[in-house]
Amino acid sequence: MKKFSVIMFLCVAVAIFAAVPSQSPHTVQAQDGTEISIWITGGENDATALSNAAQIFTEETGIVVKVEAVSWGDAYSRYLTAINSGTGADMFAGGMSWGISLGDLGGLVDLKATFGEEAVNAVLEVNNPEFVKAIIGVDGAVYGVPYNQDTILMFYLPENLEAVGYDAPPTTWDEYVEVVNALRDADLGGAGFGWGHGEWIGFQIFLAQAGGSWYTEDCSASAINTEEGLLALEQFTLLYDELGFPVEQVDTGAGFSTGELSITFDGEWVAPSIEPSYPELAGRWSVAPLPAGPSSNASFVGGKMIGVFSYSDHVEESWQFIQWLQTSEAAQAIIEETAGFGALFIPTQIENLQYISADDFVRDALIEQFSSTTAPPNCPGWEESNAAINLELQRVVFEGAPFEDALIAMEDILNDALVEYGN
Repeated sequence: MKKFSVIMFLCVAVAIFAAVPSQSPHTVQAQDGTEISIWITGGENDATALSNAAQIFTEETGIVVKVEAVSWGDAYSRYLTAINSGTGADMFAGGMSWGISLGDLGGLVDLKATFGEEAVNAVLEVNNPEFVKAIIGVDGAVYGVPYNQDTILMFYLPENLEAVGYDAPPTTWDEYVEVVNALRDADLGGAGFGWGHGEWIGFQIFLAQAGGSWYTEDCSASAINTEEGLLALEQFTLLYDELGFPVEQVDTGAGFSTGELSITFDGEWVAPSIEPSYPELAGRWSVAPLPAGPSSNASFVGGKMIGVFSYSDHVEESWQFIQWLQTSEAAQAIIEETAGFGALFIPTQIENLQYISADDFVRDALIEQFSSTTAPPNCPGWEESNAAINLELQRVVFEGAPFEDALIAMEDILNDALVEYGN
């Protein structure tokens, strides 16, 4: 589930992508009666929002899009079953690393090999580059493109920060430690982690901000057992050992309401639910990008990619739909439909971030944060390794295991998986 040199980034991004057409760049021939289907990992609201938005695509092309929600707990196994049986939906939208793992099994269409480098690059180039890097494996095959993205922001209560002498949220980790200690000393609530609590997602923020990585650039070996990895582990553990982070994942809105919390790290999707759930917080909370570490203020970026199953009889029509999803027309439609459920849809296209349906201060923080993000690794075996990585992190954070032992253990886990899954 990182903050960027924002103004310059956005200016450059706008200049680069101003020429990108708001409509799909390909010519679509109307195909009345053709039906394509997609499984979207998530809830019924996700499926309904996409289905309603896709009616625009149907009106333009004659291609009917059927959407079905699949829960996160069932999705990966269901997609594997479909690949093995050769039957199911034409497309899926799911975890960022699933394209690589399912594609390597032969279950997905290599879009670049099928539709050409120029056409596929035209899609990839308008998307968050960190997201794109995460969904393309070391062999260069493109088994999917970005669908939506999520990130972690810093939520806080401005009035409590002001009460302890801070007129603005912290922008560095040193400032952050000062603020949290001041809040706790004044009995104004502490801090905590929502999305990313006690697991690799939260830890990866500190790893990236320290200038480190899970793997070498070419995915030939683990790179976690380094000075940067040690610094990240020390910082991540400090949250719980010295700053009093709860050992449970926090509920940001509830914690703000009860006074137990004044500042948290959580997924952006929390924002639209705070005031409806806790009306007393109306106008009293805010969000900001994460504080910066030695290398950057990167935040974790997650989300869903979208790919086409290799057994599909409608590969061409599915690709047309995927291209349409990159347009501002599609982004605005899905955003509007999702907002109707009191939720956020965050497009992955840089140009389309301006359409996020949220308060200005939330949208501004998101746009700033998306200029500095860190995505899951794209190396073989990562998907199969991260549960074991979580156990090692939790032994350090919650059981006091030595840092050096954990780094060695994580290094071995990743290297063993590279050997097992790399071929």
